[in-house]
Amino acid sequence: MISKTKVFRKMFEEPGVIVMPGVYDALSARLVEMSGFKAAIHSGYGTAASLLAKPDVGLVCFKEMRDQVASIARAVDIPVIADSDTGYGNELNAYRTVKEYIWAGAAGLFMEDQAWPKRCGHMFGKQVIDKGEMVDKISAAVDARNEEDPDFVIGARTDAIAVNGIDDAIGRAEAYSKAGADYIFIEAYENMEQIKKAVKEVKVPLMLNLIEGGRTPLLSVHDAEKMGFKIVIFPLTTLYSAAKGMYDNLLVLKKTGSAKEILDKLIKFPDFAKIVEIDKYRALEDKYLPKKVLEEKYKGKKTIV
Repeated sequence: MISKTKVFRKMFEEPGVIVMPGVYDALSARLVEMSGFKAAIHSGYGTAASLLAKPDVGLVCFKEMRDQVASIARAVDIPVIADSDTGYGNELNAYRTVKEYIWAGAAGLFMEDQAWPKRCGHMFGKQVIDKGEMVDKISAAVDARNEEDPDFVIGARTDAIAVNGIDDAIGRAEAYSKAGADYIFIEAYENMEQIKKAVKEVKVPLMLNLIEGGRTPLLSVHDAEKMGFKIVIFPLTTLYSAAKGMYDNLLVLKKTGSAKEILDKLIKFPDFAKIVEIDKYRALEDKYLPKKVLEEKYKGKKTIV
């Protein structure tokens, strides 16, 4: 069986854009895979929201994030590229973070140059560390990668646009690439002029982050690929879809006291059972559980799942 890192490395090195919706837990990852996408991007913003119901302002610790990455990666067969925030400290922390993410099952990650505590790239009030310090962190990350799995893909993210402008962001992108980053993630473009300038001047694979309601103009995948982006991510589409769907339906339930009016907006019980692979576990029951236990459990009747 080919490892997920090799699968993604091959995708990364072949022509064509890679489209990755965001995932924040195992269930959202399963849905992305079932929808036909070939890879997924793990969202730190989504992890903060789903684990803590709190904003992405550096509240999620390294262990919580690593554990969430592991849960997501185990749930799917497609590669998952993980958000590693700032690497959770200095160069030594970045070194360990890469190893832990590889052991957790991620196929790659991106690491950012914000000062800790970091915040969502589309929020105000960000700060960035010195370019040289980030170069050293990337070098440490690359060394850790090479020791564990050379196919693991490392991306470097810069949040410098909001702090120092597009020229500094491009300068950082070039330095991070020379340090060994496989791709560059310039966060929170503010207009099309900045996007065009980055694509023209950065001569390494670029990731484009598209957040609904964020600071970057929403491009189509077709247009982004035509411009020259290698990776296009939609990190919050799943989270925002789930939040709106739940909230809207809960308001109806609170108002009417019944779910009858929203049945067409809910996934059906048997269909959800397929998402969580009930047939697989029914088969395991048939294989491992004693016949008497099965007979007692189902009493000869077929369940709807």
